[in-house]
Amino acid sequence: MTTTPAGMHLTVEGTGPPVVLTHGFADDSSTFDHLLPFLSGYRVARWDLPGHGSSVAGPHPSSRAGALAWLDAAVTAAGTGPAVLVGHSLGGYLSLCRTVIDATGVAGLVLVSTGPGFRDPAKRQSWSTFIARYADRHGIPKAARGIAEQPDGVVLDGLAGVGLPVLVVVGGDDARYHAGCRIIVDEVPDCELVVVDGAGHFPHLTHADLVGSHVREFLGSISD
Repeated sequence: MTTTPAGMHLTVEGTGPPVVLTHGFADDSSTFDHLLPFLSGYRVARWDLPGHGSSVAGPHPSSRAGALAWLDAAVTAAGTGPAVLVGHSLGGYLSLCRTVIDATGVAGLVLVSTGPGFRDPAKRQSWSTFIARYADRHGIPKAARGIAEQPDGVVLDGLAGVGLPVLVVVGGDDARYHAGCRIIVDEVPDCELVVVDGAGHFPHLTHADLVGSHVREFLGSISD
């Protein structure tokens, strides 16, 4: 029996190879609603990050490690066999981080509007400042903001060792994420880039048919 961490909102639907959907900061799992029609024939787990959607932040400050523990719970709930992790923005970073640290149970990655973090401590501090301001604007509780922390450059340092197929999707107008996506594509050995013309940071919402078709094709290539 799968044990869901206290406060975690997690849903699992469908049958077939497992897919885990992880949303971004100041968002919730409904962001993937328009992709679900392209995931028929798969067992899909999606969840809300701590302090987001229907998940509770908890009494203590959250952290990247805590978010990764919840992601592990979602992977377990998705069922037997390695899962494809699909993540948007922070959800993509966490999915990539999980794979870099331990790729057990992961069959592949779909990274939508995702960056690999920073090595430079000054840039990581600037990121933390940005996240704090963004959280204030979007009502994210202080106890939940640690999930977006980047205490190290472990993801950047581990990209070349990712031995799984990866699909990177980024909006053509999402300039903030172009450099980070390019780093992932250049460093990961088996990686494909899709640039969605006319899309911003949420191509899976604004161009769901196009993104969904690419995701479906990618999933099929892994199942073959």
